[in-house]
Amino acid sequence: MAASIETNATAATLPGLPGALWLYRFDGEGRARTLDAGTCEASALRSTEGDDWYWLHLDLSDVRSAQIVAGLPLPEEAHATLLSPDSHVNLQLDDDVAHGTFVDWAHQRGVDLAAEGPLRGDDGIGWLHFAMTERLLVTARRQPLRSLEAARRAVIAGAPTDAPVRLLEMVAGRFADTVERSSDGLSARLDRIEDRVLADSIGEERRDLAQLRHQTVRLHRPLTAMRRVLKPFEQRHAGDTDHELLPAVARLNQRFDDLDGDVGTLQERARLLQDEVAAKLAERTNRHLYVLSMITALLLPPSLVAGVFGMNLPGLPFAHSTHGLTFALLLGAASSVGVYLLLRRMGVARST
Repeated sequence: MAASIETNATAATLPGLPGALWLYRFDGEGRARTLDAGTCEASALRSTEGDDWYWLHLDLSDVRSAQIVAGLPLPEEAHATLLSPDSHVNLQLDDDVAHGTFVDWAHQRGVDLAAEGPLRGDDGIGWLHFAMTERLLVTARRQPLRSLEAARRAVIAGAPTDAPVRLLEMVAGRFADTVERSSDGLSARLDRIEDRVLADSIGEERRDLAQLRHQTVRLHRPLTAMRRVLKPFEQRHAGDTDHELLPAVARLNQRFDDLDGDVGTLQERARLLQDEVAAKLAERTNRHLYVLSMITALLLPPSLVAGVFGMNLPGLPFAHSTHGLTFALLLGAASSVGVYLLLRRMGVARST
């Protein structure tokens, strides 16, 4: 208790909000105005004048963030969520304060979001911690996040956001947009691979399909994590509150369900296509082995004839005949023809 009082006292004496990455104030029409976090006091975030509200974003790798969080008008559970090192999705609603952790894609510094498009092979995931009241949205992260940065740029460009819950939904929607673009790109790649397989032009398809399946797994896991939390949240609070977060969660649930179905379809298509490629390669290998086996079977009798006539023993037929070589060659060829006819009679040499 004493440590908590000391932390609050320290936060109260700090000038402004040092360590905050950005602070925006939104008017009643949802238009954002940038504030100087270095001069804005935490007490200003408690203001309830008009329809204005705030978005404060923190860098959890900055030790001063803990002092800022301690001075925010939020319950202790929300403070713990913002500073938690946990890396799993969760969402809680305590009275009128929502807090939790969402998964997001890591943002590569210096990469233009407008040109970035789908995910790349080296893109990882990160975690967005947040706490939200009717007039305040606090977000925090330990590494740059793609969807969060996209939402910030949309806000700067003038996208109207009339409430904190709309901004949170926008961030989650940007996450879904990236999944959708990546899913569309993977679907186009899969179509091209399928065309080559159907044309029996198999080259590096096994490698391409393995990479594609790995990327679909990378898309599927975060989606599953979000759905596993959002759907129970909607069911748990559907009848006991009219908080505006519930309709947003319902919309996100619907979109994540659709995306997860699309990604699941891609996974199934890739798996079936991989099985078909393996079957075609096995068939091609069997044909090659068949040809090699036939050649071996046809050359074995002449080799036996050549071995017999190559023995330096008395009494060999045609040893003193001027046409001995011709007779030996004819005997070798006749033995090959005899073996071929025998294999055809047995059904082995028939074309498949």
